[in-house]
Amino acid sequence: MSQQALTLSGVVAFAGSRHGSPWPVAPVVRLVLASGGAVRVGDQRGVDRAVRLACPSAVVVEASRFPGPPAARLHQRTRAVVLGHPGMGLPPASALLVFPPAGGAPALGPGSALALRLAVGAGLPVWVAGDPRPSGPGWAPLSLAGVPGWVLYPVQSTLF
Repeated sequence: MSQQALTLSGVVAFAGSRHGSPWPVAPVVRLVLASGGAVRVGDQRGVDRAVRLACPSAVVVEASRFPGPPAARLHQRTRAVVLGHPGMGLPPASALLVFPPAGGAPALGPGSALALRLAVGAGLPVWVAGDPRPSGPGWAPLSLAGVPGWVLYPVQSTLF
């Protein structure tokens, strides 16, 4: 296993349960800020709100800025948090940090699951707080600011 480090100095996107998370959000937000990172988050309650309280300077992507029915607006909002939005001047995130509800990653709601799929598909490093280990290969244990979790680094292709 390579000893990669999770870089938190870029634009770090946060996602998580609307019902909050049993794992503390504020210490991880403070670690991102201390690492020189910028925080980007959605406009919902729960984890989004905890991130905004810990970082009043966070870039908040509001679902109301997108057209369509509520589900489509939430989807577009999550996409902009993770992948950026050129029309809003948002570059892609450099990492995604996810705070699941009690029960861990298997209990992710649709928004957090979407954020995770988008980040993995875009080749971003992803960290998920808590236990149990998320399903799938490649997850390694990594604590951030004393909060236990799991990291998945993008697959690096090698030429032979």
